[in-house]
Amino acid sequence: EAIVLAQFVADTKGLVELSTFKVLESSHELFTAAVKDALPAMRFTPAEAGGMRVRQLVQTSFPFTIP
Repeated sequence: EAIVLAQFVADTKGLVELSTFKVLESSHELFTAAVKDALPAMRFTPAEAGGMRVRQLVQTSFPFTIP
């Protein structure tokens, strides 16, 4: 098993700003690369403040299970 703990900004459309991608913890660099490669295809629910969509710093883990 492995895990990648990553941090990045999701914009007002729920898209990842890849330039903000930062690894906080990783079991192996290949898992980190897999997460970074997958992020552009991911969509997040945009954060809201005062009824308007805003950019948000996201910190999440990506667990990997090897059968």
